[in-house]
Amino acid sequence: MKKFAISLLVALAAPLGAAAQNAALDAVLSRTDAVLAAEFARAAQDMTPFTVPPPVSISDGRYTDTPAADYLPLDKKAVYEYEYTSSEFTGVKVVRVEFLDYSDAEKSVRINMVIFNKTKPKVSNFSIASTPAGISASDSPLYGPRVEIPFPLTYNMTWNEGSDRSRVAALNAKVTVPAGTYNGCLKIVTRLGGGDAGSAERDYAPGVGLVYEQVNAEDHQETIKLTSYQLK
Repeated sequence: MKKFAISLLVALAAPLGAAAQNAALDAVLSRTDAVLAAEFARAAQDMTPFTVPPPVSISDGRYTDTPAADYLPLDKKAVYEYEYTSSEFTGVKVVRVEFLDYSDAEKSVRINMVIFNKTKPKVSNFSIASTPAGISASDSPLYGPRVEIPFPLTYNMTWNEGSDRSRVAALNAKVTVPAGTYNGCLKIVTRLGGGDAGSAERDYAPGVGLVYEQVNAEDHQETIKLTSYQLK
């Protein structure tokens, strides 16, 4: 009886097609007691056919086929305009960011940024470069120098810059700003000062660039939202 049960389990568990599995089962039954085999055959008529389910997709939206560099294209001339709000002033300002000359040798682009005030615009220049560690900027609209996008880009990746700790929170975020709604966005969240000084969030749309950023620091709050852009 024990030998029959083991043979039966092997026949049922074998990774075979339906026809081959039935043949293996018949071979087991032909070698056992005729009465026991007949009882099993009658019981088998009421059994649900045994099948192997297809593989279940483990894709849960945390992963993307978008190359990391596509979240912040550097090799195209572009002009971005953002609405800028802050707890430090009333109303809305305009931030204009223009990508100028791209250097293929240095994998970097010169940036001209203008923050339009009611009186005198504030103009600054900086650069963004692609390095083995990631895409790094010598300045940014709200938060100064930083790693914009880490390499290799993976979901839940974390890195430190000074006392700040950043994390890739999503690769499939949906972001709505005045310029439109973007799917498949890269979302990065930052704990300022390890979390003691506040938090920040920024989103990059594939093929577009930075579309949203918010800083919630202890002493101020700032937000930029993309209102228009042009890739040349």
